[in-house]
Amino acid sequence: MAEQNRKTDVQREWRRKAQQEVEIYLDYLFADADQQSIIGESRSVMGIAADFWGQIPKGSGFSGFCTLGHKVDRMHRREVSPRQQLAAERLRQLSEKQRGALCVERCFRGKTKVVARDPFVPESGVEITYHDGDCAEMLDCTVQVFRQRVSDGYARLEQVMGFVAEEKRAA
Repeated sequence: MAEQNRKTDVQREWRRKAQQEVEIYLDYLFADADQQSIIGESRSVMGIAADFWGQIPKGSGFSGFCTLGHKVDRMHRREVSPRQQLAAERLRQLSEKQRGALCVERCFRGKTKVVARDPFVPESGVEITYHDGDCAEMLDCTVQVFRQRVSDGYARLEQVMGFVAEEKRAA
């Protein structure tokens, strides 16, 4: 029974490539989020409210400098690459729940949440990491459902990337 659950070296390589694809997709999402934040920085009432945390300041008569050039430069630096667009197209073929589980898994699972230190023994630190329970809580589901979404999501992504077809041809 355990033999059927073992992955071959080729299957482990496919999973690694699928994980890289999710990381590239996350870069795409962060680049897009940066573009959206640049758009919201204009000198409109909404932009001023955002800049001053909801409090619109009294006018001083000074209109400020034009920051359009700076914004355009920032937009050009955060260009979305064709590789990121391809990753986005591939991940859009997954269900929203699978996509969310894969993103949370790559962003948080196993990563450091906090380093706790004993104040009387400062050199002793305990690293607390995100585990499946934390990830499941972020997605408002059970640990088992989270694990299943991750498993199904990677299986589907590998299929979308063409790895399953390669395995059938090799067999």
